Parts: sequence; structure tokens; C-alpha cells
Amino acid sequence: MDTMNREIIALARESRGLTQIELSELLGVKQGTISKIENGTLDVSEQVAELLPSVLGYPKDLFYLDKRIIKVEGHYRKKVSLSVKEVKKYVAKMTFTEWHINKLSDSLDLPRPNIPSWDIGVDGSAKDAARFVREYWKIPRGRINDLASILEDNGIVIAPLDLGDMDGLSTYSAEYNIPILYVNRNRPADRIRNTLAHEPCHYVCHFGKKIAPYKEERDIEQEANDFASELLMPENEIRPQLVGLNMEKLGDLKRYWKVSMQSILVKARKMEAITENQSKYLWRQISYLGYRTKEPYEIQPDNISLLKELLEVHINDMGYSKEEVARLLHLTTDDFEHVYYGATVKPRFQIRRNAA
Repeated sequence: MDTMNREIIALARESRGLTQIELSELLGVKQGTISKIENGTLDVSEQVAELLPSVLGYPKDLFYLDKRIIKVEGHYRKKVSLSVKEVKKYVAKMTFTEWHINKLSDSLDLPRPNIPSWDIGVDGSAKDAARFVREYWKIPRGRINDLASILEDNGIVIAPLDLGDMDGLSTYSAEYNIPILYVNRNRPADRIRNTLAHEPCHYVCHFGKKIAPYKEERDIEQEANDFASELLMPENEIRPQLVGLNMEKLGDLKRYWKVSMQSILVKARKMEAITENQSKYLWRQISYLGYRTKEPYEIQPDNISLLKELLEVHINDMGYSKEEVARLLHLTTDDFEHVYYGATVKPRFQIRRNAA
């Protein structure tokens, strides 16, 4: 019998959010068996080899790929503290998607990456970097109507996935060095847009740079926040609009700039366009109205399309069926529909807590 790839077994398990104990219960074996298999000290039995694909919901051939596992690494944003188990789950899901993007790009030419470089320690602040990027990418004055299209036109592949409490992650694919920006497709449009503005700072200012500490430790996430704010709302353009700021005006500015009311309020205070007392009053109003958790005035989502276009070219122009593309990517058809088309999938397993 061919040997199963133990690293893929572990990655598939993690992508389903399962611990070794939980997988052992589903398979009816001891936890030590799973641990030894994943550590390479025990061969996979015929019984486990037969059950693994159906239990984990992946085609059998995935587990026999002769492939070295390099997990996704990069800069990520999250809403709350994630458990180790959750981080492993989303890293595994993104790693599989990275494989898919690499595979799909074998047949097609992606836009060439056109990402400028900026050294904050030498060239200027993160806000300066954002101004430079707007000029470099020839972004007109005023709001950015569709930031996703600008990023994709400049070679950054955006991958919308279900990422739980993680907002997004920026990285380069391990094999092909493709810039990939993962975003949580379940976030509101303004939050996704903020992630799309935040993560490019890492490409421009952080990847490939030696981040030496200054007098105080550099906070690269704050640098990315400053970058995003300036990219979406240039100070010299929004400042005149912040005069007489109130709740009604915050709503109008949200609709124009396509960013959250809270982001505008944070920027207004940082720019000292409003006083501390004005800021506190407006924050109290936001809290009282329940806008901290759900703001009014939905904005139009950015057009994230490049990954979907890769799939559609295979289906519409190259003669693949969805089932064939799923097989190409080593996914079940249901999983393919869920991951890339947002279809609802019924739970495929239930853990038997009292398994022998």
C-alpha cells in the first residue's frame, strides 16, 4: 500500500478544527495512534487509511500527495484573541488555498506584482508611505471606490475565506512567491475594506525589511493602521470636512469615504481636528446608539474578483466542470462550492465523546 503523507493528515485535521484526541475518537483509535502517525513513527493502518478521507472530508488522493508542507506565515489582523486551535485551523485553510492558487496559476498568467518598497526607518512614516502608494498606483484624489480592484490589478491575489475571528492575513506563497491577501468574507464591507487597506502596508513597508527597534519598540500593526487610514482618507482632503463634526456628519462622511464612522472619529481625534471632549461626546453617542457593534449606512463591497476569475476561466474557457476543478484542487465538490462559492455545507461528522 502507498504511504499516506503524515504532514497532510495533520494539516487536514487542523483545517477541520480537530485536535488529535477528537480525530482519534472519530476514527475509534487511541490518541497515541494519531500522534505517532503524524510524527512519522507509525504507519497508517488499512482501517485508518480507509476512514480518514470520509472523516476529514477530503478526497483520498490528497493524502497520498508527495508534497512538502510549508504553512502560511505572514501578518494577520484579528478581532479577539484566538486560541491555538483556531489559529491552526485558519492557517491550515489558508495553506490549502495557497496550494489552489498556485495550481490554478499554472495554466494562466496572473497580473505581475507591482508593489513599491518603502522603508519607514529611512523614507518616512507609514502615512508618508500611504501617500507614496496612492501616487505610485496613480490613485485619483478623493475616495477610493474599489480598492480590491486596484490591489488585484497590481498583482495581489485576494482570497475571501471564512476565517472566524481573524480579519485577514498578508503573505507570499511559498512556492511561487505570489502575494496573497486573505480576508474574512463574513465581515461587514467597511471592515473588509479596512483590511484591504491595512495589509498592503506589510507588503510595502515590512516584508523583506529588517525591522530594527528605535528608542521604543516598533509597532508594525499600528504603522499598518496609520497607513490604512491615510490611504483611504488622506488628511489634507478630509480635514476641511471634519469641521463641526457630529453624528449626522459622521454618517455622511462614511457614505462618501466608504469607511466606518468609528474610523473617521479616530482619525479626526488623531489629527486634532476635534477636541478630546468632542471626541468623548461622539463616542458616547456611538455607544448609546449601538453603533459600536453595528453601524448604519451599509457601504458597497469592493469587487474582489481575481480568484473567482481564475476558477471561471477554467470552467468557462478551458472546458472544466466544477467537479473537475474540485478534483484538480483535491477538494470534494461540496467543499469546493463552500470555499469558493459560499455554499452552505452540512456538518460532515459528529465527535463521539465516549468512543472506545
